[in-house]
Amino acid sequence: MSNRYASAAALLLSAALACARSDGDGTRAESAAAIDSAAAASAPATASDRSASVGDSLAEGDVRIVTTNGGIDLALIGDSISSGLSPSALQAVRRETDTTSVTGTGFGAQLEKVVKGTVQGAVGKRVVFPISDVREVRYEGDRLVFEWVGEPRKLFEHTKIDGKPLLASFTPDDARRFASAVNARKGKPRHL
Repeated sequence: MSNRYASAAALLLSAALACARSDGDGTRAESAAAIDSAAAASAPATASDRSASVGDSLAEGDVRIVTTNGGIDLALIGDSISSGLSPSALQAVRRETDTTSVTGTGFGAQLEKVVKGTVQGAVGKRVVFPISDVREVRYEGDRLVFEWVGEPRKLFEHTKIDGKPLLASFTPDDARRFASAVNARKGKPRHL
């Protein structure tokens, strides 16, 4: 198994564990919806009706930023904010998990096809939520800070990229550009 394939599997496992994490009393700590980037599910509190596909072209005012290691993106597309594997990381994982490259007919080959097929089905998942759930976004210190409407959400707090929190894993310029785009979409004045 290659390092990239192992990294993709670890990322998927981390995402699954983060989604299943509880807050101590047996209830889910966060109910962020992971939805297929090709077809958005409608769940009012956690996902928008509009898909935020990695393949979406960006319209005026939309923005996609990528972590400094190139693995994860954060996108404002239309009325939604989403995060998932970056286009280049998604392409690499799909290439590494292509089941047509599996040779052999034995149990090992069949198992490899099942595992790669499962990864293929999961890599296009993105966390998506409506922009209406966000009061504002700002770049503060070394990271993006989301102010939520209502109860604060912990969508990104448990995700680490190379040991750093996800929201501190973007270049300062990209983070500021993302915050400005979100606030402009919400009709907020620019203040960074």
